[in-house]
Amino acid sequence: MKMNRFVACALLTPCAFAAQAHAFDVVEAGQPVVTGEPSRVGPPWNHRSTINIPGTQTDIAFGGYVKLDAFYDFDYDLGTSTNPYAVMNPGNKTDGRTSFTAYESRLNFRTQTQTDYGRLSTYFEGHFVPDGKFGLRHAYGELNGFLAGQTWSNFMSFVGGTRTLALGDPKGYAFERQAQLRYTQPVGDGTFSAALENPTTVIARNDADVADGESQLPDLTLRYEYKRLFALSGIARQLSTNNITNTIDDDATGYGIQAQFNMPFSSTTSLRGSATFGEGIGNYMGNPGNVGHRNAPDVYVEGTDIETIETQAFGLSLNHYWTDSWFSSAGVSRLEQDLPSGYGDHFETLDYAFANVIWDVTERMAVGLEYQHADIEQVNGDANDASRLQASATFQF
Repeated sequence: MKMNRFVACALLTPCAFAAQAHAFDVVEAGQPVVTGEPSRVGPPWNHRSTINIPGTQTDIAFGGYVKLDAFYDFDYDLGTSTNPYAVMNPGNKTDGRTSFTAYESRLNFRTQTQTDYGRLSTYFEGHFVPDGKFGLRHAYGELNGFLAGQTWSNFMSFVGGTRTLALGDPKGYAFERQAQLRYTQPVGDGTFSAALENPTTVIARNDADVADGESQLPDLTLRYEYKRLFALSGIARQLSTNNITNTIDDDATGYGIQAQFNMPFSSTTSLRGSATFGEGIGNYMGNPGNVGHRNAPDVYVEGTDIETIETQAFGLSLNHYWTDSWFSSAGVSRLEQDLPSGYGDHFETLDYAFANVIWDVTERMAVGLEYQHADIEQVNGDANDASRLQASATFQF
């Protein structure tokens, strides 16, 4: 860190005029990074100690990681980030395939500025999933609990999530980034947050020729978290179509609730879980891999009306630190949606299981091995499953 400060000093201005860096605290592993994703290992890659811009009240920090993923697919090619939906495409069948990718590598930049109104923070992050092109993950600003920009949906929580090599939480967990306006307020030992989020009405792909999704009102999300041990969130949505661009003109109400928990058995072992129920919330259950969200839609067409789709989901994981540097997790999850028989090529249930072992070689380097299994049953009764072995090496900076 001293060398970083020296280099920054030399590049920005003569050292004699350099101000002392504010050096905002590094967030410990498992704690929220501003309002973004919790850190995974030691000093997290997206919340480094900062460097002061001399003569200002602003600190800056760069971060990110380089990650190599090596896959062996036994049955189906599951893509550059594990996509269970690939099992529904016969074109992805394989007798065994090895592939390497560095697409998940990530770059971020943040600032923190002391102002008369408190600490003003900005955060920007992108990666190269799914096709090697740099894409936006997060871009937001925050002041005194008010946040504006794109980041994790307020309907989500990481309290019940776990550490995996595959990108994102397992299927069965809400997982979405949204443009939004959010306010967060401490409440006792917990926090309460409310947000208005970018609305998207996703129509089942069978209905794409007769209905276009349109959203007239923003999605409303509420969440309460208690000490990284429990979280409860809810969502209310207005879903609609546009008869100016297509033939169906209707609207429906969507809603959902999610509960997550983290139950420590000891200082090294914990059970974590999530349960979700709702109607018209497929848009929040789909990433990564749910291209256009068509695999988990919000509504389908019934005559001249749209009907919300009931969604149920859960996930459980057992997490254990063998030593300070060796970690394992194993878990199962399910995502289920209720569609009529006419939507046979959509999935009805998606079951997912994984087990891994991860070695934190240093604070900024980790290697691991993970087994993943996806089993999908479609509305028409077709059922297929796929297994993948993933080995990864991550270098944080």
